[in-house]
Amino acid sequence: MLGHELRRPLTVIRGAATLLVDDLDALPPASRQQMLGLIDRSAAAMAELIDDVLTAVHLERGDIEYLLEPVDLAGMLAEALEAARRVDPERPIDVTAPDGMVLEADREYAMRAVRAALVNAVQHTPSGSPVEVVVKVDESADAVRLEVLDRGPGIPAPRREQAFARFSRLDERAGGAGLGLYLARGLARGMGGDVTLRDREDGGTAVCFTLRRRA
Repeated sequence: MLGHELRRPLTVIRGAATLLVDDLDALPPASRQQMLGLIDRSAAAMAELIDDVLTAVHLERGDIEYLLEPVDLAGMLAEALEAARRVDPERPIDVTAPDGMVLEADREYAMRAVRAALVNAVQHTPSGSPVEVVVKVDESADAVRLEVLDRGPGIPAPRREQAFARFSRLDERAGGAGLGLYLARGLARGMGGDVTLRDREDGGTAVCFTLRRRA
């Protein structure tokens, strides 16, 4: 499964690089730029998948060290959105979030957790349908609630815990390495938060993060 997921971006890189090598002088500037963009996005996807696999290994071992510090939610979320948009550049992702939110988290691992959920949502939402991100403050728990909402087939309640298992793919047609929700929950819990699932109104799934809020 991992071999297949790595082979896809590698095939794109090799095809674009071969075209540049063989026909560089014949290609117009716009086509060259397009090929370079494909190489860049595919290389980034491979790097992220390798990072995810290594992070999954460390989660299994329980030896991740978290550096908890004030994290600007808007900046962290923007980086996670950029990674998700590389998977599907045409996909609309709508964000609703208050300004000035600060988390108590490890910035890199918080970004990876949210990125994993976003990429998972993009992979499970039909083409053309938007993915939504909604951020709210939970005053009673002094926490931030961040929800990633897709328009996929949904996950029946009895199978939701199975969705968090490592290398679990409940929908084989969606692709992916089956690490998204495993990483999202494991990293969130490592920082004192959590991730749960619920049904989305009108169909789909909401991945619900509870993250610690910086006072």
